[in-house]
Amino acid sequence: MELSCRNYPGAGHAAGTGAPLVLLHGLFGSAAQWHHIAAPLSARTRVLAVDLRNHGLSPHADAMDYESMAEDLRELLDAQGIARARIAGHSMGGKVAMAFALRYPGRTEALAVLDIAPARYHDHFSALVCAALRLDLGAARSREEADRQLERFVPSARLRAMLLQNLVWRDGRLAWRIHWLGIGGSMPQLLGFPAGLQRAPSAIDALFVRGGASDYVLPRHEDTIQRLFPHSRIVELPDAGHWLHADQPTALVQLLGEWMAAPAAAELPTCLSPGAAGWPPRHAAAPLRP
Repeated sequence: MELSCRNYPGAGHAAGTGAPLVLLHGLFGSAAQWHHIAAPLSARTRVLAVDLRNHGLSPHADAMDYESMAEDLRELLDAQGIARARIAGHSMGGKVAMAFALRYPGRTEALAVLDIAPARYHDHFSALVCAALRLDLGAARSREEADRQLERFVPSARLRAMLLQNLVWRDGRLAWRIHWLGIGGSMPQLLGFPAGLQRAPSAIDALFVRGGASDYVLPRHEDTIQRLFPHSRIVELPDAGHWLHADQPTALVQLLGEWMAAPAAAELPTCLSPGAAGWPPRHAAAPLRP
């Protein structure tokens, strides 16, 4: 699938000196949400902010799972001529980032996972999909009218604003650019994390960032994180909820900048790449259960 992305080529003496940074948004999000993070980080290296399938300007598909989205990302990197990248993802995008790192360790220089764990979560999202599908966009002559309609089903102004970012004007009428039916139908896959990608621990250097006011990365998740990514550390961003990049953008830019400045991990030998002959090794750990 040919994903859409925003390309920040970088500026200044540091541009192009390190592996490109790829930013992946969360559920119902888009590449546009990363601009205030991507722009300052592009002073260090090239940055790509990606629209994942069924989101933003990327194509739609009825099937949506983390293996497929990891393949979408590989195709994008191939198309952009990027052999190896730092991958950072928020929420659902963090799960895509983990899936890509586990599937393609040789193409992942480092991993940053923002406020999500490789675990199964309760479904708080299908109700939002249903609410969006209940809007009568033909009767909405402005975003404000769409917001008033949505308020009947979604009391939170912040949640409504996030959902309504996916509205665009087409032929003088409001329309959704997000594929609600594909997302809603794939919710069981999106809530979990594939057992097939958890056959063995990863050697990738990984940074997990949780919001101090968020309940997405809890103490019960730490054992799973450390077992699957033993070369990882968990950092808490104070005064931030689940949307770290909206709540504490300056602090997040600084944290990611420090992560980008860390020495690059050595590239894994071909024999240690998933899919190579003899992989996984006979002594690999049993599948981990979220």
